[in-house]
Amino acid sequence: MSLPVSAKVPFGGDYNPEQWPEDVWKQDYRLFDTARIDLVTLGVFDWALTQPAEDTYDFALLDRIVERASAEGRGICLATGTGAHPPWLAKAYPEVTRTDFEGRKHRFGQRHNSCPSSPVFRRLSTELARRVARRYADAPAVLAWHVGNEYGGACYCALCAAGFRNWLRHRYGTLDELNEAWYTTFWSHTFTDWDEIEPPSALTEHWRGPDHTAFPGITVDYLRFTSDAMLTNFRDEKAAIRESSPTLPVTTNFMGMYRPIDYHRWAPHLDFVSWDNYPPDDGSAARMALTHDLMRGLKDGQPFWLMEQTPSCTACRDVNPLKRPGLMRLWSWQAVAHGADAVLFFQLRASRGASEKYHGAVIGHAGRSDTRVFREVAELGAELERLARRRWARGPRPGWRCCSTGTAGGRWSCPTARPGWSATSRSCSRTTGHSGTPVWTWTSSR
Repeated sequence: MSLPVSAKVPFGGDYNPEQWPEDVWKQDYRLFDTARIDLVTLGVFDWALTQPAEDTYDFALLDRIVERASAEGRGICLATGTGAHPPWLAKAYPEVTRTDFEGRKHRFGQRHNSCPSSPVFRRLSTELARRVARRYADAPAVLAWHVGNEYGGACYCALCAAGFRNWLRHRYGTLDELNEAWYTTFWSHTFTDWDEIEPPSALTEHWRGPDHTAFPGITVDYLRFTSDAMLTNFRDEKAAIRESSPTLPVTTNFMGMYRPIDYHRWAPHLDFVSWDNYPPDDGSAARMALTHDLMRGLKDGQPFWLMEQTPSCTACRDVNPLKRPGLMRLWSWQAVAHGADAVLFFQLRASRGASEKYHGAVIGHAGRSDTRVFREVAELGAELERLARRRWARGPRPGWRCCSTGTAGGRWSCPTARPGWSATSRSCSRTTGHSGTPVWTWTSSR
């Protein structure tokens, strides 16, 4: 299993037509034609629409969205819709919501809001993935499956505490081995029963936040457990997809150098790597180069998809600067040069409301084609189309002559070290970039 089959570098991104009246869709596709957009990612946050109640599934709206994209000749990266759970699920099963680092049990709200250890969440998210795949597996336009969205965060509830203890039993076998590894003779921490072990949090081993812990061994193991628990969620959904779709590639969108998830441990379970690139400013070229190299290295040089980037500005920071003219094009080609086999955006049509209403989009709220952002996207689309006509060869880029290595465990073990792995690696990436030396960035899981 490898990359989705396509004749050129796929160009497009996240499209949420369910947020707009259907009479707007025709205008969207006319503008997609102008911009040479040939791929849409659909249904990332559609759980509440496709399953409005526990025993009710309704695919009528998603059917129309998929049928329209297919009729318009677009490829589809189809999501399972499990990036955030619906309100009815949290009301019926409060166990699915997370408990945070401070010990507060959350109610329904936001996203990244599901406990990875909840049997109910695992059962219902897996069943939704199963039904989505069963319904659309034979749709010719579907090129790839998109599971979840930007896995991350952590939960410290009783279910996760029990899961952590079980994970530790498998890792260490005996309490003697665990006590030796964690150096629990310090501060009278020797454990004599598995049930004595608590997740490391503000209520137990930490002070001044997640980066200051009395027992690094406990904290690093909890990070490993959390990453593995979310990987289990991904694998649950992928296995359900495989029941109906044995060959289409499956991915989820990584977040570059996002610290809490061990992407190297995840990589073998993805058919291809994809990631979301949201640099904080226009001086991040070295960081992006390093991260592209890291993403390519996760699967031994296999090209990756640039799953998300903003065409203009983000909406999640205190200050969200607009990309200066030409920067989006420059960064897109940088991604391709470092191994990207798709250039995709969040988002194709601006959201009508909520916290991402003013997040950048290819098509703004007015639906115009004469904006600077749209013109730049259309110009890039034309360039990628010309590249395809030149018979550009897809696949691994040749000639890597420098290797950078690191481990997730190493980054977790020394969160306050100065300079850290990230800063040191960026410095190396900046130096090799200036010299024109291609870099292979590789990380070990343990």
